[in-house]
Amino acid sequence: MADAVSGSNQAPKFAADRMLFRLARWLRLMGADVLCRPELSGAELLQVARAQGRPLLTRDKRLRNAPDVLYIDADLFRDQLRQVLQRYPFDPRRFAFTRCSSCNQLLKRVPREAVVRSVPPFVYAAHEEFAICEQCNRVHWDASHVERVISEIDALTAPRP
Repeated sequence: MADAVSGSNQAPKFAADRMLFRLARWLRLMGADVLCRPELSGAELLQVARAQGRPLLTRDKRLRNAPDVLYIDADLFRDQLRQVLQRYPFDPRRFAFTRCSSCNQLLKRVPREAVVRSVPPFVYAAHEEFAICEQCNRVHWDASHVERVISEIDALTAPRP
């Protein structure tokens, strides 16, 4: 089974079951490529994950003993993130904010002028850099949530006393 991080120049890849949407979103904010398909059963998702060389993150107790599965026993998302980072260590800052947290597509940097009609005027006036998700058409920019996410990442990766 392939590691979640197959090379130093690639973001980690995972599959996450429908019980771990919040974890999947946070991993995507950290740049991880996270397949999350709620229409699939646990066994079906495991099959897709294996075909794509992705470890499966799950809360399904029936799958917890598979070698390419990380059974997430923590209830709180911060503890879930720590569990993933402990098993599959990667630098969560390296690829942060490169993927759409909603649909998992890579974001594409676009000229500022390309989003003038897609964002509120105050956002356009306050920011120079924008990215767009070509799948769901969401426009992304460095807003205050970016600082909060970076702060959260720093807290998660700091050595625990």
